[in-house]
Amino acid sequence: MALEVVKQVAEIERQADEIIKSAQQKANGILKAAKEKYDLLIKEANLKGNEIYRETINRFEEEGKEEARPIYEEANRTIENIKNIPNEKIEKAINMVIERIVNSHGDS
Repeated sequence: MALEVVKQVAEIERQADEIIKSAQQKANGILKAAKEKYDLLIKEANLKGNEIYRETINRFEEEGKEEARPIYEEANRTIENIKNIPNEKIEKAINMVIERIVNSHGDS
């Protein structure tokens, strides 16, 4: 009878070892799945963050272009106006400047 009890205890210990191994395998599987899910979530978050970043930069670039467009157009109009000043006016302005310089230094 004692031998039978020892055999039963040994069998129970073997079953306990199997249960522990099985539990460890399941725990390892759960940890592996959790890590894979974590890695996937991080990757998705990075992709989404990069997408939002690009969209934001593009939006600000477009807004900047829209804001700068009237300034650029006005500058081009000013350039064209300057290019179209008649030579007589340019020469008259040059003569006025020369006259002022000569007159102001001539009084010294």
